Amino acid sequence: MLVDIREAMVVDAQAIAEIHVSSWQSAYAGIMPPSFLAALSVDKRARSWRDALESRRISVALAYTAGQLAGWVAYGKCRDTDKDASWGEIEAIYLDPSQYGQGIGALLMQHACRSLDEMGYTHALLWVLTKNCRARTFYERVGFVADDRTREFELGGSVLCEIRYQRLGGSY
Repeated sequence: MLVDIREAMVVDAQAIAEIHVSSWQSAYAGIMPPSFLAALSVDKRARSWRDALESRRISVALAYTAGQLAGWVAYGKCRDTDKDASWGEIEAIYLDPSQYGQGIGALLMQHACRSLDEMGYTHALLWVLTKNCRARTFYERVGFVADDRTREFELGGSVLCEIRYQRLGGSY
């Protein structure tokens, strides 16, 4: 399967939001409250992505197969205050649920890590829900290791926990 990867533009916000919502509804079923997942709005996500892309706060790479958007990855400067300026962050990676297991996620992660390296970041980190076993296995397969730092947050009336993963430079 041929996968084309390109940087996102503001005009891509709607398509990014569509995958964002459908992926959350698929990947987080049984992890996040059903009422929260059902209420997700593509329009609200699209507005948020438009703002993020216009401000250039974050870089987003899109993966296409057969001319269709299959997934995306968002990355940039690390937001964690305990890390220095050598750390970048994978803020999010989501695929169209029909594209799971085809290697597209690994290509997007490789692209993001290389891009972070080109931006001057020698290490990368990400956060993942502790109950998202599929994602945790994926991140471990592409070279990330849990560092045992956790954080909790409330979403839709439920408390969720995330664990931080990191990948040291030189292994991209």
